[in-house]
Amino acid sequence: MQDAASLPKGQQDQMIAQMLGQLEARLRADPRQPDRWIMLMRSRMTLGETAKAAAALKKSVSENPESQSTLMKEARVLGVPGA
Repeated sequence: MQDAASLPKGQQDQMIAQMLGQLEARLRADPRQPDRWIMLMRSRMTLGETAKAAAALKKSVSENPESQSTLMKEARVLGVPGA
């Protein structure tokens, strides 16, 4: 992460987008991973992408109904719209 901090802003953004793309690909392949959904929501909120965080919350609950209370609780802590 220290190496990433020394990159120019455009390269940092590209690296972040790539990491989020990989995370989303893992979730498409295996959506039954509540912890990774929380990580995705956290990342989206950190980037100010609230609509994408809300979409991730909706999808995470539909894919993991048994974890709904945990997902909603974490989403509320993160400030995800609709939590």
